[in-house]
Amino acid sequence: MSVCHVCGCDITHLSCFKPRSYCSDNCRNYMKYKNALERCIIALKPTKESRKIIKGDMFRLSNCLSNGTTLPGKLND
Repeated sequence: MSVCHVCGCDITHLSCFKPRSYCSDNCRNYMKYKNALERCIIALKPTKESRKIIKGDMFRLSNCLSNGTTLPGKLND
């Protein structure tokens, strides 16, 4: 059995063709958008003030993992 590269859960749907790397669309999308975000951040030339805003955004995203925070009106899974 294979393990998801993002969340570590078992991948239940095995294929005889290309092996799956992710257990769900959410995990696949996370990796796709994380990689896109990294490329965008590298290409940015932000001002000192803009860097603070971006760092704040990244900090808020990381808090979603550590304390289960969600956006207003959204339910935790």
